[in-house]
Amino acid sequence: MLSQQEDLYIPHDERTLRRVQRKVDELDKQARAWADYLVSVLPKGLALIDAEYDLLALFLAEQRRRNRELDYQNGAETVRTRLARFVPFLAESEDEWDITNAAHRMASTRLESDIDRATDFFCRDHGLPGLVEPVIDWRVAVRYLAQRLHHIACQIDLKHELATSPLRFELALTARDLAADVVDKRQTMLSLFETADTN
Repeated sequence: MLSQQEDLYIPHDERTLRRVQRKVDELDKQARAWADYLVSVLPKGLALIDAEYDLLALFLAEQRRRNRELDYQNGAETVRTRLARFVPFLAESEDEWDITNAAHRMASTRLESDIDRATDFFCRDHGLPGLVEPVIDWRVAVRYLAQRLHHIACQIDLKHELATSPLRFELALTARDLAADVVDKRQTMLSLFETADTN
């Protein structure tokens, strides 16, 4: 059904291609919706600019997608192995396993491409030369903020438990502290290149 060449999965027929595309769209949509919602409930007054919120949402979406992939691999592998051991004909088909893995790789590529594009737009809009060290430091700070926020937020049902969860305070404090680091990195980066432009 699917063959792999390097990092590409190539469907052998139109039906499989449509199944993979639907799975990619579903994974991408769910991850981005979760990330957008988390960004919307962060404390107001963080000194992040719109481009940083956009980049943060993309990093959060990729982190969410990656965690779902790991959950699927661990859970599905266990279920499949157990089912195959006792009732082989009830085991999950290899086809579905391959399609889900291929969809995760493709969704990851889409999100990483959007992250690179958002970084490029930010650099262009601010007259920066691209992925030089200060830009990488700033981007790493945004990614680290996303990782820490995801670590806390994935323990909560954001839409139903956030208001009553004690983790909301940890989420707010983490957002405030790490957003300040992102702002420091941005100001350092911009001042370095402003200085270079005036010389």
